[in-house]
Amino acid sequence: MNMRKGKMTIAMCLIALFLTAWMPGAGYAEEVTVFTLIENKESASLSQSLEVTLNGSNMKDLYAYEALITFDPNFVELDKAESKLKGYFIPSKATEGKMTVAFTKIGSVKGETGDTALSTITFKVKSQGNANIKLVSVKALDARLSETVYNYGTAFNDLAGYDWAKTEIEALASVGIIKGTSDTSFSPGANVSRADFVSLLVRALKLNADADGNFNDVGPSDYYYKEVGIAKKLGIAQGKGNNQFEPKKSISRQDMMVVAARAMKIAGKMLDESDSDLSRFSDASEVAPYAVNPLAQLIKKEIILGDNGKINPNDTAVRAQAAVIIHRILYK
Repeated sequence: MNMRKGKMTIAMCLIALFLTAWMPGAGYAEEVTVFTLIENKESASLSQSLEVTLNGSNMKDLYAYEALITFDPNFVELDKAESKLKGYFIPSKATEGKMTVAFTKIGSVKGETGDTALSTITFKVKSQGNANIKLVSVKALDARLSETVYNYGTAFNDLAGYDWAKTEIEALASVGIIKGTSDTSFSPGANVSRADFVSLLVRALKLNADADGNFNDVGPSDYYYKEVGIAKKLGIAQGKGNNQFEPKKSISRQDMMVVAARAMKIAGKMLDESDSDLSRFSDASEVAPYAVNPLAQLIKKEIILGDNGKINPNDTAVRAQAAVIIHRILYK
């Protein structure tokens, strides 16, 4: 596709590279532009419409883009696509479950910087089922016509039964924030250790501090030593008493939520003060006193939705749950 102000062929993917891989000892890169395709309705029933929004975060001079999106034509069909930006927008016709949306600014103007919604795409629901809407590949142009191409398509073959987390897992894996336990497996039901979840939070939110000490059971040779030290310094990780952290112990759901809430506050993702009302959950009485307010805040912000009217605070957190929480913290 030729564009004005230079021969622009524009294309842009779901998500650009972000921070880190969820693997022991993995390093993490500088924060870069992030694009997410967010479903505005978690589900749709027959005769309803389904809308998704392409969002950009940490953008730096985004002048033009084109997004290749796929979907299951057995369940939805394209209705319309609309730009949220001023410029030239070209929504394409859908063919065999594929479509592109393209945009370019016009003239000598600056590109988009920061966070904003780029476009919305509305589908008509044909029948009930998983629409499987995904952003597949991307090219981006800045005002100097410098091009960046991103491709994703990470798929794991062990996500059956985890439809509620599949989109988030694949999205984070596509940009290297998390990794599978093998090339084809994610092990969504595997437990998450306390050290691994804290490390993931610190890296994903790019938290830093001059750590002047650590827990007695976290040594310099441990791959999570730096991140746990940062979390301790910032007050995110407060240990289990006697300066012990129990890093290899599986983290409970309520502890995962507590450290997530602390990390969000440190990162500037302010949580609204909550009235700490968890009464709509049938197991609210099982929540430890120290976790009541953080859980209520995350629920109010819809980082935590509950499971069939329960919080299950004392259950062990699994990898699928951790992925969903990290995705919501980063992109919600």
